[in-house]
Amino acid sequence: MAKGGARILATMGSPAVTDLPGATAFDSFYLKDRYGSLAMRAIWSDRAMVQAWLDCEAALALAEADVGIVPKSAASAIAKAARVENISLPDMRTEFDQTWNPVLPLVNALRARLPESAAQWVHWGATSKNIMDTGSAIQIQATYRVVYDGLDRIERALVALARKHRDTLMAARTHGQQAIPVTLGYKVAVWIDDVRRQRERLLESEKRVLVCEFGGAVGTMAATGKIGLKIQERFAARLGLSFPLIPTKTAGDRFAEFFLILSSISGTFSKIAAAVYNHQQTDIDELSEFSVGKVGSSAMPHKLNPVASGSVVLLFRLIKARATAVLDYVHCEWEDDHRQGETLWSFGPEISLLFGAQLEMLARVLETLIVKPENMLRNLDRTGGAVLSEALMMALAKKMGRDAAHAHVLGLSRLSRAEDRSFCDVAKNDPKVKSLVPARDLARALDYRGGIGLSTYFVDSVLAQKPPVVGRVRRTNRKPGTRLR
Repeated sequence: MAKGGARILATMGSPAVTDLPGATAFDSFYLKDRYGSLAMRAIWSDRAMVQAWLDCEAALALAEADVGIVPKSAASAIAKAARVENISLPDMRTEFDQTWNPVLPLVNALRARLPESAAQWVHWGATSKNIMDTGSAIQIQATYRVVYDGLDRIERALVALARKHRDTLMAARTHGQQAIPVTLGYKVAVWIDDVRRQRERLLESEKRVLVCEFGGAVGTMAATGKIGLKIQERFAARLGLSFPLIPTKTAGDRFAEFFLILSSISGTFSKIAAAVYNHQQTDIDELSEFSVGKVGSSAMPHKLNPVASGSVVLLFRLIKARATAVLDYVHCEWEDDHRQGETLWSFGPEISLLFGAQLEMLARVLETLIVKPENMLRNLDRTGGAVLSEALMMALAKKMGRDAAHAHVLGLSRLSRAEDRSFCDVAKNDPKVKSLVPARDLARALDYRGGIGLSTYFVDSVLAQKPPVVGRVRRTNRKPGTRLR
């Protein structure tokens, strides 16, 4: 039997998902693709949420039939009826407004589709939050899949850039200033390593995050007794989830971990995009995201504004602003607290949507990025070779000690600026340098290629490293449209 929450992915493209009018950036017809993606909207739509709840009710009835509590015919009828198209969402909304209970309207609507012999077994031994939290786990399970696919796409683009520009010279910059020479491949390889570490965190989190909830009123299984342990195990298995050592309605750290990892990955995306953004400045002009048909400015036709990379940074800022709510989700008072639980309704979909937009935008930027090696070399030359000061200092240090060498090269760099002369020219004609550094060593020290250290070695090392393998979430997701049986 197929597992998990992949069925909700099948709602992508339906009118209910794509044509909803809205007043916010998330559901605006005009803006929504800048603040979300189709895949994430499908996962976190109302229809998907309700279907996830119905999946839980179906899985619960089938699990209870497995252990002999619910008649198999009743469980089969419940599973067959548990389809969102059988439920009136407007009617559910009306009842929700009256009862202030989000799941009771679903239970009542499902029971109304069943004969009394089956209806009485719906929601047996469960409480509303069991269904809501397990439903959220199903939605998060589908979100993992979209995130892994996006990370794959971004890594492929980065690997292609690192391989192509393994040897492309450019200036490394620290604190906004040119530092020493590196290669673009090295810079990109750092990003690849960042992305892979983030993927590892995501993989490691699955066993803690993708967990069902079934414990009844407060988690003690008082309504089912010891048979509840078997129900829980089968309930989890039918949904492709794990089950906890001790049931509780207050384990907010599970989902919080997932959304905090997404927030951290978003920060990595922002780091990459900010670099692309900065390298497009007019006075640097080493990269470009411009594509045919894009208009940089309505007032200044010449401008090629870095809108896409800037949007990736913007989306991180919006995600970061929601991290406080994620942390607050860990805090809960007593054995349940709607002040905690209901925050997930806001930050879960919003972070997922913003992250989905980030995935799409960054992938497009990297896949179409224009690299300008000639401008990178031009910018290196702007310092007259001063970016090689470390290499010259280390060559001198062998004879005069590092501190003395540092002081001497500092003097040479200031002299070159004061006299508006090339640093390399000043160094080559300095008596102390000529007397202490052999000509061959000096030539190497004043060559950009000699100053890149192990840049290309590290590129090769990163490219040779196999990325972590995506784990359980891919194996257990049901194919879109597969019914629970």
